[in-house]
This record gives sequence, structure tokens and C-alpha cells, in this order.
Amino acid sequence: MRQPMRSSASASPAIERHPLVTRVLHWATAVILVVSVSAILYRETTEQKTLRQVLMELHRQLGLLVLLLLVARVAVRSVKGLVNHALGPSAARRRAAAVAHWSMYGVLAGLVLLGWALCNAHAIHLRLFGVIPLPDLVAADSDLADTLSDYHIWAAWVLLSLVVPHVLAALWHHYIRHDGVLTAMLPAGSLTRRPLSGQR
Repeated sequence: MRQPMRSSASASPAIERHPLVTRVLHWATAVILVVSVSAILYRETTEQKTLRQVLMELHRQLGLLVLLLLVARVAVRSVKGLVNHALGPSAARRRAAAVAHWSMYGVLAGLVLLGWALCNAHAIHLRLFGVIPLPDLVAADSDLADTLSDYHIWAAWVLLSLVVPHVLAALWHHYIRHDGVLTAMLPAGSLTRRPLSGQR
């Protein structure tokens, strides 16, 4: 007697999506970083003084917003944790993923704080959203400003060196491992885990 075919749901069990707040904070941070970097890069292509000032202020405010989102992300992760959707990850791979995530958080925080201090070294007093005055991290000092500018740029490159492998790892999980690592973080889409090659 022929056995009934298994449903696609039983063959590919549904995965648990990350909490909405986690996904919102993740993608909001990503979008804001892209806009912030785009603003500062475009600023280098124009000689219009007013536009350059607007783009720089946009870059500063988005950086401060990223810092707020980062604090929220760390708080949410500390309370809710982060579900591991990788299929059969080794202990070493789990540790590597955790180190990579916390390294990105640390470098991102350092990048923003360096930018904050850089503004202060240029005698610029920051206001969050242009309204809330923020304390100065350092005193005005042109020599220190030059040093902080270099550190700020280096930190940006370090962050990029962490983000690129992070993106590639997410794509590897999705297209090679066929697990739910990427899908669970997507803002919308299927919640069905794709089976590994050779599995039914």
C-alpha cells in the first residue's frame, strides 16, 4: 500500500522568526549606516558650502541615532537572547559567531564615540536631534582632532571588515546550509526552513 506523501510543512518545519523589535533594530541600524556613509561620501563630491554642512550634520545625527539603536539592541539581546537557527552548529562556530557579533557592536560604538569626540575636538558641541545638548567628551584641540579623524576612519574600515564577512556568512547559511539564520531576521517572507541538500 502506498504511504501518503508528507506535506511540505512536515518536510520543511517552520522556523521561529526573531522578535519584531530585534528585526526592526537590526535593519534600522543597517539602513541608517548606509545613509550615513552615503552622505559623507557624497559630501566629498560637492563644493557647495551649505550642502556640505547639511550632509555633515546629517552624518553626525545619524551616527548618534545608531548609538542609541545599538544600546537598545544590546539591551534587547541581553533580555531576550538570540535564537540560534543554524543547523547543527559546532561549539567553535557558535563562539565565533558570538565573537563576531559583539566585535561589531564594540567597533560600531567606538566609531560613533570617536566621531563624537572628533566634533568636540573641533569645538563643535553636539545636540541630539538638534535639540538635546550632549556633554563634550574632550576639550577643543586641533592636534587631537587630526588624530581622532584618523582613528575614526580606521574604525570605519575595521567595521567594514567585520560587516562584509557577516553578510557573506548570512548568505552562506541561506544558500549553502539552507537553514533559517537569514530568514529569521528578514522583515518579511517565508518562515519555512529549507531542507539541507539530500534531505526530504
